[in-house]
Amino acid sequence: MKGLFKSKSRTPADVVRQTRDLLISADRSPDPRDTKREEKMAELCRNIREMKSVLYGSSEAEPVPEACAQLTQEFFRENTLRLLISCLPKLNLEARKDATQVVANLQRQQVNSRLIASDYLEANFDLLDILVVGYDNTDMALHYGSMLRECIRHQSVAR
Repeated sequence: MKGLFKSKSRTPADVVRQTRDLLISADRSPDPRDTKREEKMAELCRNIREMKSVLYGSSEAEPVPEACAQLTQEFFRENTLRLLISCLPKLNLEARKDATQVVANLQRQQVNSRLIASDYLEANFDLLDILVVGYDNTDMALHYGSMLRECIRHQSVAR
């Protein structure tokens, strides 16, 4: 019955908002009473994959600039980057790869001729420290390293 009525398609901003809510849920300590934790993590992985497809397009379609701009604005509006970085170790390997690609693409997205990611990172330099410390974990070093490289491509952040 659940799949009988499909909801209308979600906007990129809706996907980011739901992803943020799921990241907040995943960031909390695991609650043994939360029987839907695996279901939430699966939904989180699907959302990250959906964000990736919005930013990179698919085999059938190129990315839509308006959708990319909408996703980028919403992503940096409410600290979703910080949540994604802190929850990265809790994701499965495929979701980590997708998250790394999403972050890399968002660093290059311009909205109204501005790099929102650069402005965000200037205001949140501590995120770079988190990424550097991530190198200590051998399972996460590749992902954190890729994100860090993309972040320091901005001159203001690299300084």
